[in-house]
Amino acid sequence: MLKDSLIILRKELRRIFTDRRLLFMLVVLPLVMLPLMYSFMGKANKTRMTEINVYTSRIAVCAGEGSGEVSDLFLQSLEALNASVEVADHNELDSLKQRVVNKDIEVLVVMPENMDGNILDNSVFNMSVFYNSTGDYSKYAFNQVDAVFAAVNDSIVKHRMLARGISEDMLNAYTINQHLAADETADLAEEGSVMGKLIGVMMPFFIVIYLFGNSMKVGLDSVAGEKERGTLAILLVNQVSRLSIVLGKMTSVMVAAIVGALSSAIGLKIASRYLVDMAGDSGTALTEYTMGSQAILQFAIVVIPLAILISSLVLLVSTYARNVKEGQGMIMPVYIAVMVMGITTMQTGDVPPNWMRTAPLFNSLVVLKDIFTQSAAWGNILFATVSSILVAAVLIFITLRMFNNERVLFRI
Repeated sequence: MLKDSLIILRKELRRIFTDRRLLFMLVVLPLVMLPLMYSFMGKANKTRMTEINVYTSRIAVCAGEGSGEVSDLFLQSLEALNASVEVADHNELDSLKQRVVNKDIEVLVVMPENMDGNILDNSVFNMSVFYNSTGDYSKYAFNQVDAVFAAVNDSIVKHRMLARGISEDMLNAYTINQHLAADETADLAEEGSVMGKLIGVMMPFFIVIYLFGNSMKVGLDSVAGEKERGTLAILLVNQVSRLSIVLGKMTSVMVAAIVGALSSAIGLKIASRYLVDMAGDSGTALTEYTMGSQAILQFAIVVIPLAILISSLVLLVSTYARNVKEGQGMIMPVYIAVMVMGITTMQTGDVPPNWMRTAPLFNSLVVLKDIFTQSAAWGNILFATVSSILVAAVLIFITLRMFNNERVLFRI
């Protein structure tokens, strides 16, 4: 049986790795596409942020009566911003709000009446600052206005305290990290772990997507394609056990999936410098991150059974489908579900829910994330590995039963 499986495997691998178009899709495309994609994304992100930073914001201010001195104080604070300030009357309020909606201006500041009196009475007054959250320029301008107004507020409070002979130190009961030595840092994360967390969030998602995508490229043609070409019937009449055929084809799909996933991982590693740029992290974090021999071993222990599981699932669908087109329609909802699982795992944070560590495929994604952040426990790794193998065994058994029943295999 093993000899026959190896013959089937060699036949399938020869078909895969001599097909230039398929080889390009498996190896070359992900290796080139990911760096290009993140390069464009990184450049677009930098360009956008540069545009926002140099943009001259348009700010309208409505000052109430009896607020001359204080309103001047706040208006002077806006001079520090890259903004053009328009002073308007309160009777223009509705039209000014509409201009914010239409993005003709970014921010509208409405000051109340008698702010000068409020300052003298030490009473609190309220200012309204309107902006449009759908506009990047408007959100940025709002944050800038909020920051400079907060500084004015602090200066007013300090002036009040000093006028009463109270030290401004009374405003703060404590400070944080104000007296660290020049060579001391408050962030005690291990070297490379910051980059490891970033890679740990992204990499499991891309690994499972490319394992599944590459399995689809090869697996659907492996059985459903042979049905279309009429070559599967010829293979079945030979003196080869159906189990040998299933194992040989599944192994070839798994090899192709792993080759494609490794190519994608290399491409993502090359593209990670652009990920760092988009995350706003320092470039040194990229060079600090390394995977030790133990992490590489753990990665292999998890990914190989995961590839077997995914390949078995694709082969099951390919076996049931009459042709490649039908197989693509049947596998697409499963592919979308796997994408959702990958995205869900990205959002789990440092402590995923317990059900994720017990659910097949989910637990492999969670453990892969732990491996990249160098926090994986061997118990979780072994549980994920065993669960993937057990589910794959069930899928292989079902596929074998279909191969043994030609009425099901050929849907007659």
